[in-house]
Amino acid sequence: MSLGKRILKSETVQTAIAFVAAMLIKLVRRTSRFEVRRGDIAARFWTGDEPFIGATWHGQNLILPTFWHNWREMRILVSRHGDGEIVSKIMHFLGVGTIRGSGVPKGEERREKFKGKGGAGALRAMVRALGENISVGMTADLPPGPARRAGDGIVMLARLSGCPIVPVAATTRARVQLNNWDKFTINLPFSKGALVWGEPIYVARDADPETLEEARRRVEEGLNAVTAEADQIVGRAPRRTANGAAVH
Repeated sequence: MSLGKRILKSETVQTAIAFVAAMLIKLVRRTSRFEVRRGDIAARFWTGDEPFIGATWHGQNLILPTFWHNWREMRILVSRHGDGEIVSKIMHFLGVGTIRGSGVPKGEERREKFKGKGGAGALRAMVRALGENISVGMTADLPPGPARRAGDGIVMLARLSGCPIVPVAATTRARVQLNNWDKFTINLPFSKGALVWGEPIYVARDADPETLEEARRRVEEGLNAVTAEADQIVGRAPRRTANGAAVH
């Protein structure tokens, strides 16, 4: 292992990075003017007795906990790899609970690897939290990609728990987007922001594979829709690929 990697794996360094990141996130939240659309959807669940599964795209989600944890407790699924350690610490500084593990990837080979990464335990922990009226948040797409393609895990969680999936997107006009697989976004302060909620997606407990696949596609479409809407609000029109898909 190189010296740089050893330094980044240091508990002290990771804690320092997480603290700075959390302070930046709080600064963005406090200094940016956010337009919220369909906030009544989340409020309907938070003020009632029905928890939900908050869904977002990978790399676009660090600003979101500043909106929801003041309502009621919500726990975020965070992976167990190196980056996950830093994200977990960021959530700690933001006062947000976490569940450690991995999402459920598509494909048999990936599923086998998933079993050894704490994924099954994380799934059980999320089902348990939802059963205790605690909402959970997770990304729908999974490393190493492809980005913005919903995996099976989130619909499996909805089927097992009986709780709805609620797509949500948040962004700011001023931001830095990294050139990695998920186009990781760093939101910047003193900007125009947007928070957009989508309609709940329910999955029946007795859903067959075909129904689960349909629900997965609905999650994907719902997340693409709220992401595009959030970008439109802050004045960032998405690029279009050759097949017409939006690229943010």
